[in-house]
Amino acid sequence: MSHHEHDEHHYEDGTINPRRSGKLHYHEDEVRPLAADKLIHRQPHLDLHADKLTRKAARDIDIPLRTIQLHISELPPGMQSNLHKHHNEAAIYIVEGRGHSEVQGVKIPWEKGDFLFIPSMQWHTHVNSSDEPVLYLGITNKRMLDWLGLDRRVDAGINMPMEEVEKEIAAAKFSPYSYYSVNPTDGVRFGPEGFISHSD
Repeated sequence: MSHHEHDEHHYEDGTINPRRSGKLHYHEDEVRPLAADKLIHRQPHLDLHADKLTRKAARDIDIPLRTIQLHISELPPGMQSNLHKHHNEAAIYIVEGRGHSEVQGVKIPWEKGDFLFIPSMQWHTHVNSSDEPVLYLGITNKRMLDWLGLDRRVDAGINMPMEEVEKEIAAAKFSPYSYYSVNPTDGVRFGPEGFISHSD
């Protein structure tokens, strides 16, 4: 009997299986098909809508994803999105243009082809510092959190006074609601930084 015979992290020959060792994603073995009637949303960037709250033109991508939310946004030259934070984490892919984001007061320059990560409940804003429009794709777990009743958004100057926002950023401490765990045994738990273990 091989040492790795019953170890899902290795192939039968003993080499590491990257899909079971955290290096690549893997799919469950059981197939559970779901009905999906819309498989393409053609040219969504041609149908953007002005949003006074976020100060940009944007729209959600209309495909039947169950846990992931996609949206495409455009920032005109010199424009800055509002300062805000939300429970959903986000990956931002820069399709066109260049500029920077400020995440918890830290300036992060970006350009076409870059991915930017926005952690849960961290204050952030996006800035187009170029002479050309910026187009970016937002990829979030908002739909999953909506299902769980967990997603919240806080806008600076609207839901929280700017003075408090600035103090929170300067203190470099996050709300306990920045950290949460969901599991079948305990349900949803919130707590300070570090309360989530790898077993969660």
